[in-house]
Amino acid sequence: MNNFDAFAGPITKLIELNKAQFEKMAAAQQVAAKNYVELTEARIKAASGIKDPEAFNAFAKEQVELAQTGLEKVVADAKSLFEDTKAYNEEVLNLVKESTTAFTPKS
Repeated sequence: MNNFDAFAGPITKLIELNKAQFEKMAAAQQVAAKNYVELTEARIKAASGIKDPEAFNAFAKEQVELAQTGLEKVVADAKSLFEDTKAYNEEVLNLVKESTTAFTPKS
C-alpha cells in the first residue's frame, strides 16, 4: 500500500497544480475581457465626440498610441505567459519524476 500512496501523492499534487493553473488563467482572461470592454466603451464615447477634422485627427492619433501600447502589453503578457508555462511544466516534470520514483523497484 505504501507504493500506491507514494504514487497517489504526486497525482493529487498534479490535480491541485492543474486546478490552480486553470483558475489563474481564467482570472487573467476575465480581467482582460473587462479591460477590453472598458476600452471599447471609452473609444466609442471618444468617437462619438468627433465634430470636426481636428477632433478626428486627435482621435486618430490616440488610436495609433493605443495600438502601440496595446502591442507592448501583448508582448509583455506573452513573456509572462511563457514564464508561467515554463514554471508549470517544470513542476509537472518534477511530479512525474516523483511518481515514477515511487514505482521504481528497490533492489
